[in-house]
Amino acid sequence: MTLPRTTLRYVIAAVAVLSVAPSAHADCKLVGGIGTGVSEGIAKYMSEAALRNLLEGKGLKASGEVRHKCSAGQFVTECTATQQGCK
Repeated sequence: MTLPRTTLRYVIAAVAVLSVAPSAHADCKLVGGIGTGVSEGIAKYMSEAALRNLLEGKGLKASGEVRHKCSAGQFVTECTATQQGCK
């Protein structure tokens, strides 16, 4: 089975978005990463990778559990992973 080039780009690409939402702690932020893939498992993995990269890039330490929200499209699934990040 061969996949179209655009689908492969979605599998490989993880887009980091959602980054600054204030939380109860002054030095914590809600950080999120978006990932896409041909299956929900791949999309979750990519969104978690984007989340880890954002936390590291902002110098934050992960706090609490990772929450996922996924939506299936015609060809790919898109997931958003969110987690608290504290200094």
